[in-house]
Amino acid sequence: MNQMSLSLLNSPFLILYNHIKSKKQYLVLSGLCIAVVLVISLLLLSTNVNAEKLQSSTKHITSIQIEKGDTLWSIASQYITDEYDNMNDYIKEIKKTNGLTSDTIHEGKYLVIPYYAQGE
Repeated sequence: MNQMSLSLLNSPFLILYNHIKSKKQYLVLSGLCIAVVLVISLLLLSTNVNAEKLQSSTKHITSIQIEKGDTLWSIASQYITDEYDNMNDYIKEIKKTNGLTSDTIHEGKYLVIPYYAQGE
């Protein structure tokens, strides 16, 4: 055999082909390759969609007057958006924004409330 024939015999594709003994094995291997490509494509696609969503929302603030019966929890539940992980983290941000060290708020006082809005 010449040098070209030997290099073809040792190529990775030929070695793989020699290991695949049946059509069933070939179909299973092909299916796995297609599945891997689809999974990677879906992961990349979903990452891009999330990035676009985050880029379109901007953080704003509003000032509200505390009314009788208001609590940090009730106020936070009116303004919380999907950008916040949970209610407790959002309340901590409201407290930090307003320099509060406890959960006590008083009727008639004002609070600055941060929130996110889409496309503004």
